[in-house]
Order: sequence, then structure tokens, then C-alpha cells
Amino acid sequence: MTVTIDIPGRPWLEIEHLLLDLNGTLTNRGALIDGVAERLSLIERQLNLHALSADTFGTLDELASELHISAHRISSGAEKRAFLEGLGPQHCAAIGNGTNDVSMLSAAALGIAVVGPEGASVAALTAADIVCRSVLEALDLLLDERAMVATLRA
Repeated sequence: MTVTIDIPGRPWLEIEHLLLDLNGTLTNRGALIDGVAERLSLIERQLNLHALSADTFGTLDELASELHISAHRISSGAEKRAFLEGLGPQHCAAIGNGTNDVSMLSAAALGIAVVGPEGASVAALTAADIVCRSVLEALDLLLDERAMVATLRA
């Protein structure tokens, strides 16, 4: 499964994996944000989905099962980046909001920072290629890449 995106003025993106921070990105204090499950069910037809989390609220396994995505207990930014590098950064998109997402966002072929109900670190915002007001907007970009192209074109 690969999504190919042609962004004028940039190299083609060939994305195979979507790495997702859990807490503060897909959830609000451990509870899944409304609309996430529906969007991920569409995206999983195109990309391999991975939830990366320290599991602060103890919901990683339950949510990963509900969302049909692979769960990975990863607590530090260095671990998130190492996981991404194992998949091949040039084939990964990443979505996150925290300081521990900075390395992942900056190394991914496409990094999307979200300002969710738990906020976002300034470092995550500056490390990303795109900043969205919510995870729903970030996931919508992956479902309709024309908006992403409009944002990133040179």
C-alpha cells in the first residue's frame, strides 16, 4: 500500500506508513476524539497505521484494537525516531503534538503537527511540514491530498 503525492516544487512523496502519536493527538486525556475512528478506517485502506505512545492513560492496547492499528509502546522522542527510521523515513508520514514527537516529525517525509485539546509544543509546530488545528483536519489532508498540495506547493 502506497500513497503517491505530487507536490509542485518538491520531490514526490511515496508514503506507506502513517505514524500516530496517541495522547494529545488521537485522544483527549486518553479518550478517543470523535471522528478519528471513521477517518482512520478510510486511511487504513491506503497506509499501514502505527500508534506510538508511552501510554500515559493506559488506553493504547484498547484503542489500537478498536482502530485496527498496530500499537507500539515508545516513550521518548529518540525511540519514535528510531521506529520511523526502521520503516524508512522517506516512506512515512507522522502526526503528533508533543516535544517527544519532534524528531519523528522532522525526519518523516511528511510531518503534521496538530494543536489538539491538550495543546501542542512549539518545538513540534516548528518541526512539522504542516500544522493543523485538529487531528481531524490532519487526517482529512491525507484523505484529500489536494488541500495538502495547495499548502505545500512551492
